[in-house]
Amino acid sequence: MSVSIIINSPLQLHILARKRKITPSAEQSLSKTTLVLATPSKGPSNISQSSTLFIQPFYGPKQMYPSGIATILNHYTHNHTPPAEKHENEELWHNRHVLIPYNLQEQSNNIITDGELCSLLHSIFPGTENVTEPCFRGYLIFQVKQLPSAPWPLTVGGLPITVSETRSGRGRALMFPRAMPGRLSISILQSGFDGTNMSDGGLRQLARDVNTYFQLNLPAVHIIELMFTCQHTFFIVIDDHAELKTGEWPGKIANYPVAYLHDKDLNRPAWIDKPDRRETEPHPSMEIADDTAYDVLRPGVMISSSIITGASHPATLSSTAGVLVKNTTGDSFMTAAFHAVGDSERVWQSRRPAETIGKVAVEIPFTGICLVKLERSISFSNQTFEINEGIVPQFTRLATSGDEFSFSTCYLNSPYTGLLDSVIIAKSIKIQAERTPHSIEERLRYVAYDWLYHGQEEGNIKAKLPDGMCGSVIWNDEGVIQGFYQFSIKEGSWKGFSACVSASEVVESGYTLVA
Repeated sequence: MSVSIIINSPLQLHILARKRKITPSAEQSLSKTTLVLATPSKGPSNISQSSTLFIQPFYGPKQMYPSGIATILNHYTHNHTPPAEKHENEELWHNRHVLIPYNLQEQSNNIITDGELCSLLHSIFPGTENVTEPCFRGYLIFQVKQLPSAPWPLTVGGLPITVSETRSGRGRALMFPRAMPGRLSISILQSGFDGTNMSDGGLRQLARDVNTYFQLNLPAVHIIELMFTCQHTFFIVIDDHAELKTGEWPGKIANYPVAYLHDKDLNRPAWIDKPDRRETEPHPSMEIADDTAYDVLRPGVMISSSIITGASHPATLSSTAGVLVKNTTGDSFMTAAFHAVGDSERVWQSRRPAETIGKVAVEIPFTGICLVKLERSISFSNQTFEINEGIVPQFTRLATSGDEFSFSTCYLNSPYTGLLDSVIIAKSIKIQAERTPHSIEERLRYVAYDWLYHGQEEGNIKAKLPDGMCGSVIWNDEGVIQGFYQFSIKEGSWKGFSACVSASEVVESGYTLVA
């Protein structure tokens, strides 16, 4: 018999200066509680309302529970029996995370043969018929008789999930869309890359080697991007003009399966391929967003710039302030999304259009990141807004090209969403051609991206990821800044995924986080 526990972060010392003055509607709609499933052999001995629960045995997200403890709000012994204090239309699985006394990122925890673990997983949704996994257990697949009411958890046991109906196929059966596989008998670059010990630098080198192979052996195929997923498979994105002749192309790279798709299949935003990589239309208005003009700038504050629309009328484009970085001589700059800055390169806070906070000083080529030199009168703190009552994330550094990479939970805090947690489910290298002045030769740039999954959406549950989120800082449980949000895919088979430029690109350009 399992025990279900609803928990929340304990109240911390309240720091008013770091709390948003306006809570975005998207954040208001997200559950702030977590479901914990325990068993008689793996669970706390004493459970009572308002008592303390130690999170470590359940592998909870560190950013949400930095002290390692939580407050028990409710508990009961039958998963699908309504709790004593239950709001209308609220179910147990309407929590962002489901914690269990197993770390499912460890392959030793077998979800098929471990009876206790298997029972826990089957108890989350009513009518669960099967719980399975893809290769290398990048995520969990729940197959149910009928889709339960949304919203559904982002993670279970530390892994992202998909939910689908066994017979009709409704829902999302697989995390990644199907693509054209290559020929398995053609295996290239069989040594030198290990998907279990991956870094930005290692993936960049592999992308160079793959691109060189195609240039020498398949010159008609123009590679745009190489993506490695949490299920240890590759996708190669090719130019739309190339015919998919995958029977003649490699089916394995570094001993991992590879499939191919056209660039158009990703449905990236239109501005991505523009020469100046700038927006040309203002962002549509959302519901409630935090457009407060703060006396101290910090990551997550709404910033604005002026653009000229097709009718030559000025319009305002909003984005999100990044972090303060410095170069080797100590000069400091605020990171921002280059495509959201107008031709004047002037930036201000949304409610203070007459007050310039800074101007673009540097663009990091092909990354979509620019560095804004702030006015001397502007104060900037490298601490974002609190993510729960009194809990303020502590950023430690920018991710580097040598960091060992893991597919794990990450966070962002934008004026349109407030706190939004996600899971990094893929990493890619986009190949960009840079033509140097006075030369017809092209120099290739290999730009690293992280791909985020925000949770499965069905029916009337719609993503609330406006373009104004661009520039938002993405950080992990250790406080390391992984990257900067760039765009989300809003239609097609890749809908629901988002891309962020890796912070290692900023480090490679000679910048570090201001302490």
